[in-house]
Order: sequence, then structure tokens, then C-alpha cells
Amino acid sequence: MKVWRLLQSFLDRILSMIFNPAPSCSACICAALMILAVSLNVSVAADKVRGTLVHKNRTVTLRYAYLIKGPDAIGTKTIIRRLILSEEDIGARIQSCKTMSCVDGEVINGLIVDLISGPRLAYWMAINDGRVQHSGTLRPTVLKAHVDEAKRLAGKLSFDDTSAAGPRVEADFDALIFKEFTTAR
Repeated sequence: MKVWRLLQSFLDRILSMIFNPAPSCSACICAALMILAVSLNVSVAADKVRGTLVHKNRTVTLRYAYLIKGPDAIGTKTIIRRLILSEEDIGARIQSCKTMSCVDGEVINGLIVDLISGPRLAYWMAINDGRVQHSGTLRPTVLKAHVDEAKRLAGKLSFDDTSAAGPRVEADFDALIFKEFTTAR
């Protein structure tokens, strides 16, 4: 809501400058257009997450949440949703991907959870710029969603997989669909 009010304010100012420019206002118009361009980029930014991923002696602060949708790599006729929780903003890299599998390589400090129907959720973790990785499966009950819609997922992900040499994760998130893919690989 704040973003839309901010955008509306910028648009009002820009329109006012364009249609009622001061004699030396060309620099103002350029500056306003640049601000608008940066502001519009907010609409493709990731949704926020608050949480941590702890693996052995390393802690990753999870700051960005992305929800993507597309064909599963194994059963390409099956469409899945994938929740990505990341320490850094990888939105531009995800947007540049043409396939679901491309996204896997973009997560170097974070967690990917495949939201598939069935008795287990698959996850993959990468930390230390991708040098440390671990994958496993989880009971679906570790994800407590208070919103679970086709284009939005919000809730809490909480699990401790340290007994299998995996991570401990605590994260509250709210993510809208960021990108939909048509091909797995």
C-alpha cells in the first residue's frame, strides 16, 4: 500500500512538472523520471522474510522471499510452487532465468523448498556462497501457512534437520508469485 501511494505521489509530481514546467526545470524532470524508474523496480522486488538458517557454525539471515511456479524437474507435467528464502536480493537473476532449473544456481546463501503434493517437502540449502550445500525432505507440517493461495503463500517455516547434518530454519514470510516458468530445464 505504501509503495502505491509513493508511486502515485511521484506520478503526480512528474505530471505537474511536465505540464507546468519552470523555465529551468529540465533537470528536475530528468531526476523525477529516474526516481520513478527506480520506484517501479520495487514492484518486481522480492517479498520480505524474517528468519535465520543455521548450519553447523554458520548463520544466514534470511531477508528475501520469492515464490515461483513451474514444471517439476522430475515429472515435467507436474506444476509445482517453489519457495526461495535468500540472504541477498536475487530477483533480477531469477527474472533473467528461462527455466525453473536455472533458479537453483542463483541461490548461494539461502534455502529452496519445493511445495509438492505428497507426504514430504523437498528442500535444498546453500550457504557460504554455495560452497556448503545440503538437501533433504521434510514433513509438510514444518510449514504452517496462514495464507495458501495459488498466487500467494504466507506463514512460518520451522524445522531442525541437524540430526541429518542439515540446517535449523526459523522463518516468517509472505510471498506473492514472483515468476511463472513454462519449462523445467
